[in-house]
Amino acid sequence: MPIEVTINPGRHDRDHAPVAVDLPVGVPEGVYRFPDSKGGGPAVAQAAGRRLWFVSARLKADAVVTLRASPGTAVGESLTMEEEADTLTFLANGALVTRYHFGDRSPLPIPARPYFYPVKLGETALTRRVAARKDAQPKIDHPHHRSLWVAHGAVNGVDLWSEEPGHGIQRHTGFAWQVNRGPVWVGFEENLTWQSDQGRPLVDESRTFRVWRSVPAGRFLDLEVTFRAAHGDVTFGDTKEGGICAIRVREPLQGDKSGLIAHALGGVGEGESWGHRAPWIDYSGELDGRKVGIAVFDHPRAFRYPTHWHIRDYGLFAANPFAWHDYQSGWSEDGSFVLKAGASLPFRYRIFLHEGDRTSAKVAARWLDWAFPPRVEVKAA
Repeated sequence: MPIEVTINPGRHDRDHAPVAVDLPVGVPEGVYRFPDSKGGGPAVAQAAGRRLWFVSARLKADAVVTLRASPGTAVGESLTMEEEADTLTFLANGALVTRYHFGDRSPLPIPARPYFYPVKLGETALTRRVAARKDAQPKIDHPHHRSLWVAHGAVNGVDLWSEEPGHGIQRHTGFAWQVNRGPVWVGFEENLTWQSDQGRPLVDESRTFRVWRSVPAGRFLDLEVTFRAAHGDVTFGDTKEGGICAIRVREPLQGDKSGLIAHALGGVGEGESWGHRAPWIDYSGELDGRKVGIAVFDHPRAFRYPTHWHIRDYGLFAANPFAWHDYQSGWSEDGSFVLKAGASLPFRYRIFLHEGDRTSAKVAARWLDWAFPPRVEVKAA
């Protein structure tokens, strides 16, 4: 069944903006091809989960385009996800993008929490190495900074940030779904339970992750986290030690090396960024002879948007909406939040792995594409 897709970019120029729109009733899922991708149209779309997903090409502001797509086969970059004993490996044209370590069936000691490592842009790894053991050599500072991860340091009084004695554990309990192959994205939704060191359940989490097909400036990764108070009230305490989306960059990218921290409100460096609130923040510098960076976007509909940022010159940056007191934000003496029994708390982040710095990669425009995307209508043709 062919479909007709109308894309309205609104009042902004668009450049390879990822888009998702509800699929009309009766339109089957699968791969759709656009025979003519000129005029801002995508080459291929992916219908999954009753939504149509694609990456638009270039669109001029207010220039509405209508395109026709038919069921077909994938073209361009091949995205796959392979599951092994306790990992999911994400590949683009057979090359590693990232690997998710969730640890539910590993014969080795299970880590305190799942994490993504490495995180790569092409052949370049952007995140710091992960120590397999505390006594691994050479030693690294903050060994609990595991590349890309989700954590918070005070959940009903339990430390789920560090790996010091008495720390809590995020236990993988299963995958709700997995998309193992797709021309537009691959990903998963995972169920986890955050527990005390004695195994007492604190809060349940649903974690969704997607790897998008590459765009000329880099690649997008989407991370969505939803907490569910399934075991009674949950208090997320006011502590700087946390990041619902947390990243540790490789040493050359650090702010005390060649790297540069910058955020959406114009602040530059740790002093103008740590503990401040902003819709996005970027860490860029030179790695392996390439100018590259990582940006994290916070969504306007997210809890306590724009988030505070726990970002350091030594390479950490993390979205932490709970640390009002530690960050001396002026909002309140206590940023703790109580999630009432039975309630849910969602967070949405987009991670942009990019070539160049924040200016050449047009990080601000890419955040806008995500926060206020083109308007799209789909109907059966």
